[in-house]
Amino acid sequence: MSVKTPGCSKEVSERWLQEVLKDHLAESHPGGQHDVTTFTITPGAAPGDSLQSELVLLDVWVKVKEDGSPASQGASPVLQDGSPASPDSSPASPDSSPASPDSSPASPDSSPASPDSSPASPDSTVVHLAAKFYSSDIMTRELNKRMNSGQKEHLIYTKIIKELNQFQADRAPDEPGISIPHLIYGRCAGNENVLLMENIKIQGYNTVDKRKGLDFEHLKVCIEHIARLHALSHAFYREKDFRNKYPCFQSTSEHLKFLKPVLDAMLDIAIAFLRTLNDKKDVTQRLEACKQSLLDKYSAILLDGESITCLNHGDCWINNIMYRYKSPLARTSHVDSQANNEDSQTSQHDSPASHKDSQTLASHEQSWATHKDSQDGHNISKAPASQRVSHAHESHQEIDALKIIDWGNSTWGNPVFDLQFLLYTSTTRTVRNAHLDHLLHLYHSTFTKLTAKLGSPAANWSYEQFKLDWDRTYTVGFLFGSTMSLGTLNTSINVNKAPQPSCLDKPFLLPVKVVVDGIKLGMVKLFLPLFEKPIGEFLTKNMFLYIYKIILKELRSGQNEIMNTRFIDLICEADEKGIFSTESVITE
Repeated sequence: MSVKTPGCSKEVSERWLQEVLKDHLAESHPGGQHDVTTFTITPGAAPGDSLQSELVLLDVWVKVKEDGSPASQGASPVLQDGSPASPDSSPASPDSSPASPDSSPASPDSSPASPDSSPASPDSTVVHLAAKFYSSDIMTRELNKRMNSGQKEHLIYTKIIKELNQFQADRAPDEPGISIPHLIYGRCAGNENVLLMENIKIQGYNTVDKRKGLDFEHLKVCIEHIARLHALSHAFYREKDFRNKYPCFQSTSEHLKFLKPVLDAMLDIAIAFLRTLNDKKDVTQRLEACKQSLLDKYSAILLDGESITCLNHGDCWINNIMYRYKSPLARTSHVDSQANNEDSQTSQHDSPASHKDSQTLASHEQSWATHKDSQDGHNISKAPASQRVSHAHESHQEIDALKIIDWGNSTWGNPVFDLQFLLYTSTTRTVRNAHLDHLLHLYHSTFTKLTAKLGSPAANWSYEQFKLDWDRTYTVGFLFGSTMSLGTLNTSINVNKAPQPSCLDKPFLLPVKVVVDGIKLGMVKLFLPLFEKPIGEFLTKNMFLYIYKIILKELRSGQNEIMNTRFIDLICEADEKGIFSTESVITE
Protein backbone atom coordinates (compact mmCIF):
# COMPACT_ATOMS: atom_id res chain seq x y z
CA MET A 1 0.00 0.00 0.00
CA SER A 2 1.33 3.42 -0.97
CA VAL A 3 -0.36 5.14 1.98
CA LYS A 4 0.82 4.51 5.52
CA THR A 5 -1.58 2.43 7.58
CA PRO A 6 -2.95 4.52 10.47
CA GLY A 7 -2.00 3.38 13.95
CA CYS A 8 -5.00 5.02 15.59
CA SER A 9 -8.15 6.93 14.68
CA LYS A 10 -6.33 10.29 14.74
CA GLU A 11 -4.16 9.13 11.83
CA VAL A 12 -7.07 8.18 9.54
CA SER A 13 -6.97 10.29 6.37
CA GLU A 14 -9.13 10.78 3.29
CA ARG A 15 -6.29 9.44 1.16
CA TRP A 16 -6.07 6.21 3.16
CA LEU A 17 -9.84 5.73 3.04
CA GLN A 18 -9.79 6.38 -0.71
CA GLU A 19 -7.30 3.55 -1.18
CA VAL A 20 -8.76 0.92 1.15
CA LEU A 21 -12.35 1.50 -0.02
CA LYS A 22 -11.45 1.37 -3.71
CA ASP A 23 -12.45 -2.27 -4.29
CA HIS A 24 -15.53 -2.05 -2.08
CA LEU A 25 -16.83 1.04 -3.91
CA ALA A 26 -16.03 -0.46 -7.31
CA GLU A 27 -18.18 -3.45 -6.37
CA SER A 28 -21.10 -1.40 -5.07
CA HIS A 29 -20.90 1.20 -7.90
CA PRO A 30 -19.25 -0.54 -10.87
CA GLY A 31 -17.99 1.52 -13.74
CA GLY A 32 -17.87 4.76 -11.83
CA GLN A 33 -15.36 7.13 -10.34
CA HIS A 34 -15.31 7.36 -6.54
CA ASP A 35 -13.78 10.19 -4.57
CA VAL A 36 -13.75 10.30 -0.77
CA THR A 37 -14.63 13.89 0.07
CA THR A 38 -14.90 13.88 3.86
CA PHE A 39 -15.50 11.69 6.90
CA THR A 40 -16.48 11.89 10.54
CA ILE A 41 -15.32 9.80 13.49
CA THR A 42 -17.21 9.00 16.68
CA PRO A 43 -16.35 6.63 19.56
CA GLY A 44 -17.56 3.09 18.93
CA ALA A 45 -17.96 2.11 22.57
CA ALA A 46 -18.72 3.72 25.91
CA PRO A 47 -15.78 4.24 28.30
CA GLY A 48 -14.70 0.90 29.77
CA ASP A 49 -16.46 -1.19 27.13
CA SER A 50 -13.47 -1.55 24.80
CA LEU A 51 -10.50 -2.03 27.11
CA GLN A 52 -8.12 -3.87 24.79
CA SER A 53 -8.43 -1.78 21.63
CA GLU A 54 -9.56 1.51 20.15
CA LEU A 55 -12.92 1.17 18.42
CA VAL A 56 -14.39 4.02 16.38
CA LEU A 57 -17.24 4.49 13.91
CA LEU A 58 -16.69 6.29 10.63
CA ASP A 59 -19.15 7.88 8.22
CA VAL A 60 -17.38 8.34 4.90
CA TRP A 61 -18.87 10.54 2.16
CA VAL A 62 -17.99 9.59 -1.39
CA LYS A 63 -18.78 11.40 -4.64
CA VAL A 64 -19.80 8.98 -7.35
CA LYS A 65 -19.51 9.76 -11.06
CA GLU A 66 -20.79 7.30 -13.58
CA ASP A 67 -18.27 6.45 -16.35
CA GLY A 68 -16.53 9.78 -16.03
CA SER A 69 -19.71 11.70 -16.85
CA PRO A 70 -21.17 14.38 -14.56
CA ALA A 71 -22.30 12.99 -11.23
CA SER A 72 -25.68 11.28 -11.41
CA GLN A 73 -28.57 13.19 -9.93
CA GLY A 74 -30.80 11.91 -7.19
CA ALA A 75 -28.40 9.22 -6.01
CA SER A 76 -29.39 8.11 -2.56
CA PRO A 77 -26.93 7.07 0.13
CA VAL A 78 -26.21 3.37 0.42
CA LEU A 79 -25.49 1.22 3.43
CA GLN A 80 -22.29 -0.73 3.97
CA ASP A 81 -23.62 -3.79 2.15
CA GLY A 82 -24.52 -1.71 -0.90
CA SER A 83 -28.27 -1.76 -0.29
CA PRO A 84 -30.19 1.52 -0.53
CA ALA A 85 -30.58 3.40 2.71
CA SER A 86 -33.87 4.78 3.89
CA PRO A 87 -34.08 8.56 4.10
CA ASP A 88 -33.81 8.50 7.88
CA SER A 89 -30.55 6.52 7.74
CA SER A 90 -28.64 9.60 6.72
CA PRO A 91 -26.00 10.56 9.27
CA ALA A 92 -27.65 13.97 9.37
CA SER A 93 -30.53 12.36 11.24
CA PRO A 94 -29.99 12.07 15.02
CA ASP A 95 -31.90 8.81 15.12
CA SER A 96 -29.56 7.11 12.69
CA SER A 97 -26.20 8.05 14.13
CA PRO A 98 -24.00 4.92 14.35
CA ALA A 99 -22.68 6.05 17.68
CA SER A 100 -24.33 4.94 20.88
CA PRO A 101 -26.34 7.46 22.92
CA ASP A 102 -23.37 7.89 25.24
CA SER A 103 -20.94 8.62 22.42
CA SER A 104 -19.32 11.99 22.23
CA PRO A 105 -19.45 14.20 19.12
CA ALA A 106 -17.08 13.65 16.25
CA SER A 107 -13.42 13.96 17.01
CA PRO A 108 -11.99 17.36 16.25
CA ASP A 109 -9.27 15.54 14.32
CA SER A 110 -11.76 14.13 11.85
CA SER A 111 -12.50 15.92 8.63
CA PRO A 112 -15.47 18.29 8.76
CA ALA A 113 -18.35 17.59 6.46
CA SER A 114 -18.29 20.18 3.71
CA PRO A 115 -21.54 21.47 2.21
CA ASP A 116 -21.07 19.84 -1.17
CA SER A 117 -20.35 16.46 0.39
CA SER A 118 -23.13 16.36 2.95
CA PRO A 119 -25.76 13.62 2.84
CA ALA A 120 -28.07 16.07 1.13
CA SER A 121 -25.78 16.30 -1.89
CA PRO A 122 -27.42 14.34 -4.76
CA ASP A 123 -24.15 12.80 -5.99
CA SER A 124 -22.94 11.74 -2.54
CA THR A 125 -22.88 8.24 -1.10
CA VAL A 126 -22.25 7.60 2.58
CA VAL A 127 -20.47 4.45 3.74
CA HIS A 128 -20.84 3.44 7.40
CA LEU A 129 -17.80 1.72 8.87
CA ALA A 130 -16.29 0.55 12.15
CA ALA A 131 -12.52 0.64 12.62
CA LYS A 132 -10.50 -1.17 15.26
CA PHE A 133 -6.90 -0.34 16.22
CA TYR A 134 -4.47 -1.29 18.94
CA SER A 135 -5.22 0.40 22.25
CA SER A 136 -3.72 3.86 22.75
CA ASP A 137 -2.50 2.65 26.15
CA ILE A 138 1.10 1.52 25.63
CA MET A 139 0.99 -1.24 28.28
CA THR A 140 -2.22 -2.71 26.85
CA ARG A 141 -0.93 -2.49 23.28
CA GLU A 142 2.33 -4.29 24.03
CA LEU A 143 0.57 -6.94 26.11
CA ASN A 144 -1.86 -7.63 23.24
CA LYS A 145 1.08 -8.00 20.87
CA ARG A 146 2.65 -10.58 23.17
CA MET A 147 -0.68 -12.43 23.39
CA ASN A 148 -1.12 -12.26 19.58
CA SER A 149 -4.55 -10.71 20.05
CA GLY A 150 -4.40 -8.59 16.90
CA GLN A 151 -3.04 -11.43 14.79
CA LYS A 152 -5.69 -13.87 16.00
CA GLU A 153 -8.56 -11.48 15.36
CA HIS A 154 -7.18 -10.62 11.92
CA LEU A 155 -7.07 -14.32 11.04
CA ILE A 156 -10.59 -14.86 12.36
CA TYR A 157 -11.96 -12.13 10.07
CA THR A 158 -9.84 -12.85 7.00
CA LYS A 159 -9.52 -16.64 6.96
CA ILE A 160 -10.76 -18.82 9.81
CA ILE A 161 -14.50 -18.10 9.87
CA LYS A 162 -14.52 -18.37 6.08
CA GLU A 163 -12.79 -21.75 6.29
CA LEU A 164 -15.23 -22.96 8.93
CA ASN A 165 -18.28 -21.82 6.97
CA GLN A 166 -16.96 -23.39 3.76
CA PHE A 167 -16.26 -26.63 5.61
CA GLN A 168 -19.88 -26.67 6.81
CA ALA A 169 -21.28 -25.69 3.39
CA ASP A 170 -19.55 -28.71 1.85
CA ARG A 171 -21.06 -31.13 4.37
CA ALA A 172 -24.30 -29.52 5.55
CA PRO A 173 -25.25 -26.75 3.08
CA ASP A 174 -28.66 -26.24 4.68
CA GLU A 175 -27.12 -25.18 8.02
CA PRO A 176 -26.53 -21.46 8.76
CA GLY A 177 -22.93 -20.31 9.03
CA ILE A 178 -21.17 -18.38 11.78
CA SER A 179 -22.06 -14.70 11.44
CA ILE A 180 -19.57 -11.90 12.06
CA PRO A 181 -19.38 -8.35 10.67
CA HIS A 182 -18.20 -8.10 7.05
CA LEU A 183 -14.55 -7.08 6.78
CA ILE A 184 -13.71 -4.34 4.25
CA TYR A 185 -9.98 -4.14 4.93
CA GLY A 186 -7.60 -5.67 7.43
CA ARG A 187 -3.89 -5.50 8.14
CA CYS A 188 -1.79 -6.92 10.96
CA ALA A 189 1.97 -6.70 10.53
CA GLY A 190 4.51 -5.35 12.98
CA ASN A 191 3.11 -2.23 14.62
CA GLU A 192 0.31 -1.99 12.05
CA ASN A 193 -3.00 -3.41 13.17
CA VAL A 194 -6.33 -2.26 11.79
CA LEU A 195 -9.65 -3.87 10.96
CA LEU A 196 -12.09 -1.84 8.85
CA MET A 197 -15.53 -3.41 8.97
CA GLU A 198 -19.14 -2.62 8.22
CA ASN A 199 -20.88 -0.69 10.98
CA ILE A 200 -23.57 -3.20 11.91
CA LYS A 201 -25.33 -0.70 14.17
CA ILE A 202 -26.64 0.91 11.00
CA GLN A 203 -28.24 -2.44 10.14
CA GLY A 204 -30.02 -2.47 13.50
CA TYR A 205 -27.58 -4.54 15.59
CA ASN A 206 -26.97 -3.50 19.17
CA THR A 207 -25.92 -4.93 22.50
CA VAL A 208 -28.08 -5.47 25.58
CA ASP A 209 -27.34 -3.29 28.60
CA LYS A 210 -24.60 -5.02 30.60
CA ARG A 211 -26.14 -3.73 33.85
CA LYS A 212 -29.34 -5.58 33.09
CA GLY A 213 -27.90 -8.85 31.78
CA LEU A 214 -29.24 -11.24 29.17
CA ASP A 215 -32.75 -12.57 29.67
CA PHE A 216 -33.92 -16.05 28.66
CA GLU A 217 -34.84 -15.21 25.05
CA HIS A 218 -31.51 -13.53 24.34
CA LEU A 219 -29.63 -16.37 26.00
CA LYS A 220 -31.39 -19.02 23.90
CA VAL A 221 -30.38 -17.36 20.64
CA CYS A 222 -26.81 -16.75 21.83
CA ILE A 223 -26.29 -20.26 23.21
CA GLU A 224 -27.51 -21.85 20.00
CA HIS A 225 -25.03 -19.70 18.05
CA ILE A 226 -22.16 -20.50 20.42
CA ALA A 227 -23.00 -24.21 20.31
CA ARG A 228 -22.90 -24.09 16.50
CA LEU A 229 -19.49 -22.37 16.55
CA HIS A 230 -18.17 -25.01 18.94
CA ALA A 231 -19.66 -27.92 16.99
CA LEU A 232 -18.43 -26.68 13.62
CA SER A 233 -14.92 -25.93 14.86
CA HIS A 234 -14.78 -29.30 16.66
CA ALA A 235 -15.59 -31.17 13.46
CA PHE A 236 -13.13 -28.98 11.54
CA TYR A 237 -10.41 -29.57 14.15
CA ARG A 238 -10.73 -33.34 13.84
CA GLU A 239 -10.05 -33.23 10.09
CA LYS A 240 -7.73 -30.24 9.61
CA ASP A 241 -4.28 -29.49 10.98
CA PHE A 242 -5.40 -26.15 12.37
CA ARG A 243 -2.95 -25.68 15.27
CA ASN A 244 0.09 -26.16 13.02
CA LYS A 245 -1.34 -23.92 10.33
CA TYR A 246 -2.14 -21.12 12.80
CA PRO A 247 0.30 -21.54 15.72
CA CYS A 248 -0.53 -18.13 17.22
CA PHE A 249 -3.67 -19.64 18.81
CA GLN A 250 -2.98 -20.83 22.36
CA SER A 251 -4.81 -23.59 24.13
CA THR A 252 -7.60 -22.32 26.37
CA SER A 253 -5.79 -23.67 29.44
CA GLU A 254 -2.56 -21.82 28.56
CA HIS A 255 -4.51 -18.60 28.10
CA LEU A 256 -6.45 -18.91 31.37
CA LYS A 257 -3.52 -19.82 33.61
CA PHE A 258 -2.05 -16.31 33.27
CA LEU A 259 -5.21 -14.86 34.83
CA LYS A 260 -4.83 -16.68 38.15
CA PRO A 261 -3.21 -13.71 40.01
CA VAL A 262 -6.10 -11.48 38.87
CA LEU A 263 -8.56 -13.92 40.43
CA ASP A 264 -6.39 -14.06 43.55
CA ALA A 265 -6.65 -10.28 43.92
CA MET A 266 -10.42 -10.39 43.38
CA LEU A 267 -10.86 -12.94 46.18
CA ASP A 268 -8.91 -10.73 48.59
CA ILE A 269 -11.23 -7.84 47.79
CA ALA A 270 -14.30 -10.09 48.11
CA ILE A 271 -13.22 -11.14 51.61
CA ALA A 272 -12.46 -7.54 52.63
CA PHE A 273 -15.91 -6.46 51.43
CA LEU A 274 -17.80 -9.35 53.04
CA ARG A 275 -16.24 -8.52 56.40
CA THR A 276 -18.22 -5.26 56.38
CA LEU A 277 -21.57 -7.09 56.02
CA ASN A 278 -22.97 -8.28 59.33
CA ASP A 279 -25.29 -10.83 57.71
CA LYS A 280 -22.47 -12.51 55.73
CA LYS A 281 -20.12 -13.57 58.54
CA ASP A 282 -20.54 -17.30 57.89
CA VAL A 283 -19.92 -16.91 54.15
CA THR A 284 -16.87 -14.75 54.87
CA GLN A 285 -15.35 -17.38 57.15
CA ARG A 286 -15.90 -20.16 54.62
CA LEU A 287 -14.43 -18.10 51.75
CA GLU A 288 -11.39 -17.13 53.84
CA ALA A 289 -10.79 -20.74 54.81
CA CYS A 290 -10.94 -22.09 51.26
CA LYS A 291 -9.47 -19.20 49.25
CA GLN A 292 -6.21 -20.98 48.45
CA SER A 293 -7.98 -24.26 47.70
CA LEU A 294 -10.21 -22.40 45.22
CA LEU A 295 -7.14 -21.12 43.38
CA ASP A 296 -5.55 -24.57 43.49
CA LYS A 297 -8.72 -26.07 42.10
CA TYR A 298 -8.73 -23.47 39.31
CA SER A 299 -5.20 -24.57 38.34
CA ALA A 300 -6.16 -28.25 38.53
CA ILE A 301 -9.18 -27.70 36.25
CA LEU A 302 -6.91 -26.19 33.60
CA LEU A 303 -4.58 -29.19 33.77
CA ASP A 304 -7.38 -31.72 33.29
CA GLY A 305 -7.63 -33.46 29.94
CA GLU A 306 -10.17 -32.09 27.47
CA SER A 307 -13.19 -34.17 26.50
CA ILE A 308 -13.83 -31.94 23.48
CA THR A 309 -11.58 -29.50 21.59
CA CYS A 310 -13.03 -26.58 19.68
CA LEU A 311 -12.60 -22.87 18.97
CA ASN A 312 -13.45 -20.84 22.06
CA HIS A 313 -14.33 -17.19 21.57
CA GLY A 314 -12.53 -16.48 24.86
CA ASP A 315 -14.39 -13.29 25.74
CA CYS A 316 -17.98 -14.39 25.34
CA TRP A 317 -19.92 -11.84 27.37
CA ILE A 318 -22.82 -9.48 26.84
CA ASN A 319 -20.86 -6.61 25.25
CA ASN A 320 -19.52 -8.84 22.47
CA ILE A 321 -22.94 -10.12 21.39
CA MET A 322 -24.99 -7.91 19.09
CA TYR A 323 -28.66 -8.56 18.33
CA ARG A 324 -31.01 -7.37 15.60
CA TYR A 325 -34.78 -7.43 16.05
CA LYS A 326 -37.58 -7.95 13.58
CA SER A 327 -39.27 -4.86 14.95
CA PRO A 328 -37.21 -1.67 14.99
CA LEU A 329 -38.48 -0.70 18.46
CA ALA A 330 -35.64 -2.41 20.34
CA ARG A 331 -32.82 -1.62 17.95
CA THR A 332 -31.19 1.05 20.05
CA SER A 333 -30.58 1.44 23.73
CA HIS A 334 -32.57 4.10 25.57
CA VAL A 335 -31.25 3.41 29.05
CA ASP A 336 -30.98 7.03 30.12
CA SER A 337 -34.49 8.01 29.11
CA GLN A 338 -35.98 4.78 30.41
CA ALA A 339 -34.31 5.24 33.80
CA ASN A 340 -36.41 8.32 34.37
CA ASN A 341 -39.62 6.49 33.45
CA GLU A 342 -39.07 3.07 35.02
CA ASP A 343 -42.42 2.71 36.73
CA SER A 344 -44.56 3.25 33.64
CA GLN A 345 -42.31 1.17 31.40
CA THR A 346 -42.19 -1.72 33.87
CA SER A 347 -45.96 -2.05 33.84
CA GLN A 348 -46.07 -1.97 30.04
CA HIS A 349 -43.09 -4.08 29.00
CA ASP A 350 -41.88 -6.42 31.72
CA SER A 351 -42.08 -10.12 31.02
CA PRO A 352 -42.63 -12.33 34.09
CA ALA A 353 -38.93 -13.20 34.23
CA SER A 354 -37.76 -9.61 33.99
CA HIS A 355 -40.33 -8.52 36.59
CA LYS A 356 -38.93 -11.12 38.95
CA ASP A 357 -35.46 -9.65 38.35
CA SER A 358 -36.85 -6.21 39.14
CA GLN A 359 -38.30 -7.40 42.44
CA THR A 360 -34.99 -9.01 43.38
CA LEU A 361 -33.10 -5.85 42.51
CA ALA A 362 -35.60 -3.72 44.42
CA SER A 363 -35.07 -5.75 47.59
CA HIS A 364 -31.30 -5.26 47.30
CA GLU A 365 -31.77 -1.54 46.68
CA GLN A 366 -33.83 -1.31 49.86
CA SER A 367 -31.10 -2.95 51.93
CA TRP A 368 -28.28 -0.97 50.33
CA ALA A 369 -30.13 2.31 50.83
CA THR A 370 -29.97 1.78 54.61
CA HIS A 371 -26.52 0.19 54.71
CA LYS A 372 -23.95 2.25 56.67
CA ASP A 373 -20.41 2.45 55.47
CA SER A 374 -18.18 0.79 58.07
CA GLN A 375 -15.51 3.45 57.77
CA ASP A 376 -17.30 6.70 56.92
CA GLY A 377 -20.35 6.12 59.12
CA HIS A 378 -22.90 7.84 56.89
CA ASN A 379 -26.18 6.70 55.41
CA ILE A 380 -26.08 5.69 51.77
CA SER A 381 -28.63 7.31 49.48
CA LYS A 382 -29.98 5.54 46.43
CA ALA A 383 -28.04 5.83 43.20
CA PRO A 384 -29.20 8.30 40.57
CA ALA A 385 -31.65 7.05 37.97
CA SER A 386 -28.97 6.98 35.28
CA GLN A 387 -27.10 4.27 37.23
CA ARG A 388 -30.13 2.07 37.85
CA VAL A 389 -31.13 -0.82 35.63
CA SER A 390 -33.89 -0.10 33.20
CA HIS A 391 -36.62 -2.71 33.64
CA ALA A 392 -37.77 -2.64 30.03
CA HIS A 393 -36.41 -5.84 28.47
CA GLU A 394 -36.15 -6.46 24.77
CA SER A 395 -37.58 -9.96 25.32
CA HIS A 396 -40.95 -8.85 23.95
CA GLN A 397 -39.18 -8.18 20.62
CA GLU A 398 -38.54 -11.10 18.30
CA ILE A 399 -34.81 -11.52 17.70
CA ASP A 400 -33.99 -11.65 14.00
CA ALA A 401 -30.21 -12.20 13.97
CA LEU A 402 -27.03 -12.18 16.05
CA LYS A 403 -23.39 -11.36 15.40
CA ILE A 404 -20.43 -12.01 17.70
CA ILE A 405 -17.58 -9.50 17.76
CA ASP A 406 -14.16 -9.03 19.41
CA TRP A 407 -12.22 -12.24 18.72
CA GLY A 408 -8.80 -11.26 20.06
CA ASN A 409 -8.91 -13.75 22.97
CA SER A 410 -9.96 -16.79 20.94
CA THR A 411 -8.27 -20.09 21.83
CA TRP A 412 -8.63 -23.84 21.28
CA GLY A 413 -9.92 -25.99 24.12
CA ASN A 414 -12.92 -27.28 26.05
CA PRO A 415 -16.09 -25.38 25.04
CA VAL A 416 -17.53 -25.35 28.57
CA PHE A 417 -15.18 -22.47 29.40
CA ASP A 418 -16.99 -20.22 26.90
CA LEU A 419 -20.30 -21.33 28.34
CA GLN A 420 -19.25 -20.72 31.95
CA PHE A 421 -17.95 -17.28 31.00
CA LEU A 422 -21.18 -16.31 29.24
CA LEU A 423 -23.61 -17.49 31.89
CA TYR A 424 -21.80 -16.10 34.92
CA THR A 425 -20.67 -12.76 33.49
CA SER A 426 -23.80 -11.79 31.58
CA THR A 427 -26.87 -12.97 33.52
CA THR A 428 -28.57 -12.38 36.84
CA ARG A 429 -28.97 -15.06 39.46
CA THR A 430 -32.74 -15.04 38.92
CA VAL A 431 -32.30 -15.97 35.24
CA ARG A 432 -29.82 -18.73 36.06
CA ASN A 433 -32.04 -20.19 38.76
CA ALA A 434 -35.05 -20.25 36.44
CA HIS A 435 -33.45 -21.38 33.17
CA LEU A 436 -29.98 -22.90 33.61
CA ASP A 437 -31.04 -26.53 33.15
CA HIS A 438 -33.01 -25.73 29.99
CA LEU A 439 -30.11 -23.72 28.54
CA LEU A 440 -27.60 -26.50 29.18
CA HIS A 441 -29.85 -29.02 27.43
CA LEU A 442 -30.29 -26.60 24.52
CA TYR A 443 -26.53 -26.16 24.18
CA HIS A 444 -25.78 -29.88 24.25
CA SER A 445 -28.54 -30.89 21.83
CA THR A 446 -27.50 -28.18 19.34
CA PHE A 447 -23.86 -29.25 19.59
CA THR A 448 -24.45 -32.98 19.17
CA LYS A 449 -26.95 -32.63 16.31
CA LEU A 450 -24.60 -30.48 14.26
CA THR A 451 -21.47 -32.55 14.91
CA ALA A 452 -23.36 -35.67 13.81
CA LYS A 453 -24.59 -33.91 10.67
CA LEU A 454 -21.02 -32.84 9.88
CA GLY A 455 -19.82 -36.43 10.13
CA SER A 456 -17.95 -36.00 13.42
CA PRO A 457 -20.33 -37.12 16.17
CA ALA A 458 -19.20 -36.43 19.73
CA ALA A 459 -19.54 -40.06 20.77
CA ASN A 460 -17.86 -39.63 24.16
CA TRP A 461 -19.75 -36.50 25.14
CA SER A 462 -23.21 -37.57 26.24
CA TYR A 463 -25.29 -35.09 28.19
CA GLU A 464 -24.16 -36.79 31.40
CA GLN A 465 -20.49 -36.33 30.44
CA PHE A 466 -21.13 -32.74 29.38
CA LYS A 467 -22.86 -32.07 32.71
CA LEU A 468 -19.87 -33.52 34.58
CA ASP A 469 -17.62 -31.13 32.64
CA TRP A 470 -19.95 -28.26 33.48
CA ASP A 471 -20.03 -29.04 37.21
CA ARG A 472 -16.28 -29.65 37.30
CA THR A 473 -15.55 -26.23 35.81
CA TYR A 474 -18.09 -24.23 37.82
CA THR A 475 -15.28 -22.73 39.92
CA VAL A 476 -14.05 -21.02 36.73
CA GLY A 477 -17.51 -19.60 36.09
CA PHE A 478 -17.77 -18.22 39.61
CA LEU A 479 -14.30 -16.67 39.60
CA PHE A 480 -14.66 -15.00 36.21
CA GLY A 481 -18.23 -13.91 36.86
CA SER A 482 -17.16 -12.20 40.07
CA THR A 483 -14.09 -10.62 38.49
CA MET A 484 -16.04 -9.29 35.51
CA SER A 485 -18.86 -7.94 37.67
CA LEU A 486 -16.35 -5.75 39.51
CA GLY A 487 -14.35 -4.81 36.44
CA THR A 488 -17.23 -3.91 34.12
CA LEU A 489 -19.98 -2.60 36.42
CA ASN A 490 -17.94 -0.23 38.59
CA THR A 491 -18.00 3.52 37.98
CA SER A 492 -14.87 4.45 39.92
CA ILE A 493 -11.81 3.38 37.93
CA ASN A 494 -10.51 5.51 35.08
CA VAL A 495 -11.09 3.01 32.26
CA ASN A 496 -14.83 3.26 32.90
CA LYS A 497 -14.78 7.04 32.60
CA ALA A 498 -14.61 9.24 29.54
CA PRO A 499 -10.95 9.97 28.67
CA GLN A 500 -9.73 13.46 29.43
CA PRO A 501 -7.66 15.39 26.87
CA SER A 502 -3.93 15.48 27.53
CA CYS A 503 -1.91 18.68 27.46
CA LEU A 504 0.58 16.76 25.29
CA ASP A 505 -2.01 16.49 22.51
CA LYS A 506 -1.37 20.11 21.54
CA PRO A 507 0.42 20.27 18.14
CA PHE A 508 3.34 22.38 19.39
CA LEU A 509 4.08 19.74 22.08
CA LEU A 510 4.30 16.87 19.59
CA PRO A 511 8.09 16.44 20.01
CA VAL A 512 7.63 16.21 23.78
CA LYS A 513 4.86 13.65 23.35
CA VAL A 514 7.06 11.53 21.06
CA VAL A 515 9.83 11.51 23.67
CA VAL A 516 7.43 10.72 26.55
CA ASP A 517 5.79 7.88 24.58
CA GLY A 518 9.22 6.50 23.70
CA ILE A 519 10.22 6.44 27.37
CA LYS A 520 6.94 4.72 28.30
CA LEU A 521 7.41 2.13 25.56
CA GLY A 522 10.96 1.39 26.71
CA MET A 523 9.83 0.92 30.30
CA VAL A 524 6.96 -1.35 29.25
CA LYS A 525 9.26 -3.52 27.11
CA LEU A 526 11.62 -3.88 30.06
CA PHE A 527 8.79 -4.53 32.49
CA LEU A 528 6.60 -6.99 30.54
CA PRO A 529 9.10 -9.90 30.43
CA LEU A 530 9.02 -9.95 34.23
CA PHE A 531 5.40 -11.11 34.08
CA GLU A 532 6.55 -14.34 32.42
CA LYS A 533 8.93 -15.11 35.28
CA PRO A 534 8.03 -16.51 38.75
CA ILE A 535 7.79 -12.96 40.08
CA GLY A 536 5.12 -12.25 37.46
CA GLU A 537 2.25 -13.57 39.57
CA PHE A 538 3.27 -11.33 42.46
CA LEU A 539 3.48 -8.25 40.22
CA THR A 540 0.19 -8.95 38.48
CA LYS A 541 -1.69 -9.56 41.71
CA ASN A 542 -0.43 -6.36 43.32
CA MET A 543 -1.17 -4.32 40.22
CA PHE A 544 -4.78 -5.53 40.24
CA LEU A 545 -5.05 -5.16 44.01
CA TYR A 546 -4.32 -1.47 43.52
CA ILE A 547 -7.20 -1.26 41.02
CA TYR A 548 -9.56 -3.37 43.10
CA LYS A 549 -9.00 -1.29 46.23
CA ILE A 550 -10.55 1.63 44.36
CA ILE A 551 -13.53 -0.57 43.50
CA LEU A 552 -13.71 -1.78 47.11
CA LYS A 553 -14.51 1.76 48.24
CA GLU A 554 -17.39 1.82 45.79
CA LEU A 555 -18.61 -1.57 47.03
CA ARG A 556 -18.56 -0.38 50.64
CA SER A 557 -20.40 2.82 49.77
CA GLY A 558 -23.35 0.84 48.45
CA GLN A 559 -24.07 3.50 45.85
CA ASN A 560 -23.76 1.11 42.92
CA GLU A 561 -26.64 -1.29 43.63
CA ILE A 562 -26.21 -3.08 40.30
CA MET A 563 -22.59 -4.07 40.93
CA ASN A 564 -23.16 -4.92 44.59
CA THR A 565 -26.19 -7.07 43.81
CA ARG A 566 -24.48 -9.02 41.02
CA PHE A 567 -21.31 -9.55 43.08
CA ILE A 568 -23.07 -10.69 46.26
CA ASP A 569 -25.42 -12.96 44.29
CA LEU A 570 -22.46 -14.72 42.66
CA ILE A 571 -20.78 -15.26 46.05
CA CYS A 572 -23.96 -16.52 47.74
CA GLU A 573 -24.76 -18.79 44.82
CA ALA A 574 -21.27 -20.30 44.98
CA ASP A 575 -21.60 -20.80 48.72
CA GLU A 576 -24.94 -22.59 48.27
CA LYS A 577 -23.36 -24.86 45.66
CA GLY A 578 -20.77 -25.86 48.25
CA ILE A 579 -17.54 -24.70 46.64
CA PHE A 580 -16.51 -22.80 49.77
CA SER A 581 -16.35 -26.03 51.75
CA THR A 582 -13.02 -27.78 52.09
CA GLU A 583 -14.33 -30.69 50.01
CA SER A 584 -15.58 -28.24 47.32
CA VAL A 585 -18.64 -30.37 46.65
CA ILE A 586 -20.99 -28.84 44.11
CA THR A 587 -24.62 -29.32 44.98
CA GLU A 588 -27.47 -28.67 42.63
